[in-house]
Amino acid sequence: MNAVRACAAVVAALGLGGCGGDAAATVGPGEPTFAEHIAPIVYRACTPCHHDGGPTPFALRGYDDVVRRRQKIAEVTALGLMPPWLPSHPEFAGDRRLSAAELALLQAWCKGEARRGDPAHEPAPPTFTTGWQLGEPDLVLRPPAGFELPAAGADAVRNLVIPAGIASARFVAAVEIRPRSPAVHHAVLAVDGSGRARQLDAADPAPGFVAMDLGGAKPPDGYFVGWTPGKAARRYGDGMAWQLQPGHDLVLQLHLVPTGRPEPIEPEIGLYFTAVAPTIVTYPLTLFEANIDLPPGARDVRVGDRFVLPVPVTVHSIYPHAHYLCTSMRAWATAPDGTRQELLTLPRWDFDWQDDYRYRTPLVLPAGTAIAFEYRFDNSADNPANPSRPPQHVRSGDRSIDEMANLTLQVVIADHAAQRRLGEASLRHELQKVGEAPSVLVQLAALLRADARFADALAVAERALRAEPGLAAAQFERGLCLQRVGRVAEAEAALRACLGTDPGHFEARVQLG
Repeated sequence: MNAVRACAAVVAALGLGGCGGDAAATVGPGEPTFAEHIAPIVYRACTPCHHDGGPTPFALRGYDDVVRRRQKIAEVTALGLMPPWLPSHPEFAGDRRLSAAELALLQAWCKGEARRGDPAHEPAPPTFTTGWQLGEPDLVLRPPAGFELPAAGADAVRNLVIPAGIASARFVAAVEIRPRSPAVHHAVLAVDGSGRARQLDAADPAPGFVAMDLGGAKPPDGYFVGWTPGKAARRYGDGMAWQLQPGHDLVLQLHLVPTGRPEPIEPEIGLYFTAVAPTIVTYPLTLFEANIDLPPGARDVRVGDRFVLPVPVTVHSIYPHAHYLCTSMRAWATAPDGTRQELLTLPRWDFDWQDDYRYRTPLVLPAGTAIAFEYRFDNSADNPANPSRPPQHVRSGDRSIDEMANLTLQVVIADHAAQRRLGEASLRHELQKVGEAPSVLVQLAALLRADARFADALAVAERALRAEPGLAAAQFERGLCLQRVGRVAEAEAALRACLGTDPGHFEARVQLG
C-alpha cells in the first residue's frame, strides 16, 4: 500500500473525511510539492495559529519552517490531533479539519522527498495583524490587577472580575479578547449583574477567584464569548448586539498552563459598541448533570440531562463542557412527532481543545422538543488524559481535577414573552436538580418580576434569603418586588440592606434614589 492510500485508510479510521478544503488536494503524476500542493493546506489549516506573535511556540510560514518540522506534522495530523477540531457531526462553521485528500497529500509529502517545487508557484503566506483584529475598540478593559503564573506546576483556572465602568447602557456589537501571554490556553467571558463575582473576588487573596462555573456569571444575552488559539474576532449580525448595563462586571475565565518560565497574566478585552438596539431575542439554554461520581477504575460511566422546550427555538451554536475524564459526547433533539436530530457528535473529547461551535445552518426546533445529552467518562489508569496517577475518586466540582457535564445552547426565540417562558422552565429545571441554590433563585425572582408576577417573585426572593441570609442580590430583588406591591417602607429597608452588604450595587442606589 503506498503512502497516499495508507494515509487515506488512517483518515477513514479516524472519521476525518469530507472536511476542510480540497482546492490544493489533488495531484497528478509524480510527488506533491510544497509550492503547488502543501503550502495552500498549511496556510489554511496551520498558519492561523502557527505564526509570529501567535499562540503557538513556532511558526509555519514558509517552506523552511514546514520542511524542518515535517516529521512531527505527519505524526500529529495522522493521529487527528492537529489541526485541533473535536466534533465529527453535524456541520459547523470554521471546521478546521483536513479533508481525506488533504491529509493524504500532506502525509505523502512529509514521508517522501518533501520537494519544494517552483517557488514562483507558491501562494503568499497569510498576514496577521499585531494589533486589534477589528481595529481600535471603543472600550478596552483590563483586570484591576495582574498576576504572575509560576514557571512550573499544575494548570490553573482563574476568573478575573473586571468592572464594566460605563455610565449608561451600551449595545455590544463585537468582542475581542487578547490574552497577551502564551500561558493562556483558552478564555471564556461572561457577565455578572448580581455582584456575586465581586464578592468571590474579594474573598480570594489573589486576583480573581477559582470556580469552573464562573461564580454564577452568565453568557451575555445568550452569546458565547471566548478565545481559543487561532479564533478570529467577528462582529455580530444586524440586530444581534447584546446589552451591557452600568454596574455590571465582566468575568474573564482563563485556563492557564505553565510554560517553563514565569508568565505575567495581563489580558485585555476590547468592546465594540453600536447604536443599533438588538432586535433578535436570545437565551443561553444550559443542560447539566450535577451529581457525577467516578470511583477509581470506573470505566464508561454515562451521565446526561433532558429538557423539554416550552416554546419553539432556533439553535445557532452549542458549547459542550467537561474536564479531563470525559471521553466522548453526544447531544440530540427529539421532536414531538418522534423525529430525531443530532445536535453534536464528539467522539474524542479533549479538555485542552474545548470550544463553542456555530452551526452552518441554524437548527429549528418546535415547542415540545426534548433536548438531551450523554457524556461518557473513564476514571481508569488506561485513560491517558487522567490527571491522577493512580486514579482518585472524582466527583462534581469547580476544580479542573473535579468533573463537570454541561451543555449550553445559544437559541433565538420569537419575543421576550417566549424568552421568559423558556427562562422560567430552565431555571425551575435547574432548581429541581440542585435544590435551593441562592443564585438560581435570584435569577428566577428577577424573571418573574420582569413578567409582572410580583407576588411570585417576592416569594422566590425570600426563598433565596432563607438559603443565604444577607445575600445582596436577593435583598435587591426583594426590595423591587416590595415596591411593586406597594410596601414602600419595607422596600426601602431591603434596598438599604442590599447596600449594607454591597455598597457598590449600582442598581440598588438608583432604585433607592
